[in-house]
Amino acid sequence: MTEPLDNQAPAQKTEPELPSFLTKPEKMDIVLFVLLIAMGIFSLCMIPLRAWLLTQPLAYTLIVGGYTSAVVSGANASIGNGTWWIFWLCTLVGALKFMPVYWLMGKRWGMEFIDMSLQYSPRAHRFFKKAVENESTSLYAWVLGLLPFGYLPGPVPSTVLNAIAGLLKIRFLIMLALNAACVLAINGLFIWLGYTFGQEVLDIVNVINRYMLWITIALLAIMFYRASKQMKK
Repeated sequence: MTEPLDNQAPAQKTEPELPSFLTKPEKMDIVLFVLLIAMGIFSLCMIPLRAWLLTQPLAYTLIVGGYTSAVVSGANASIGNGTWWIFWLCTLVGALKFMPVYWLMGKRWGMEFIDMSLQYSPRAHRFFKKAVENESTSLYAWVLGLLPFGYLPGPVPSTVLNAIAGLLKIRFLIMLALNAACVLAINGLFIWLGYTFGQEVLDIVNVINRYMLWITIALLAIMFYRASKQMKK
């Protein structure tokens, strides 16, 4: 007699398939994946350097180039510690240093890279996947329209937007020019704010710098703890 169906072992949960650029990588895929790992390591290295960067405005703009570096550099320029327009132009280097890599990843890896990048943002993932599959012309407008918000505080990642631009075959020089215009516009505003409220901003920076070491140690401890838990699972 055959055993009841209730006693049968439950079906094993299938694991998600790895993207083809990981399972069957070509030479360029290996180069891009190494760059992706290097960018992750770079981001980790930036965590303990935040306190030092707050007191080095030129290095901050060249290495990071975000709106925070623009505020800090504007505040320093207001007291004569540097020239505002040099800081402003230097933010282009920091903000756009990884943009070509993400554009090329989107162009070469396509939707598989978008799937991997947006796996923890299901709503955005569903929107972009549906738009790409339907070849929606509005997707071009969405990507270009959201690009300025990628350099503002918020949930819009400029990295993913540039990867989608690569997927859509928007020319690199066009995207580079648009990214540069967005960086100059956004950081120009924040440099002006830093310049206007110069001493107040620097006072806040000094307070943050006083406690940043302990905050950094706490963040690193939490990061390694969560990583060890994930590895055990």
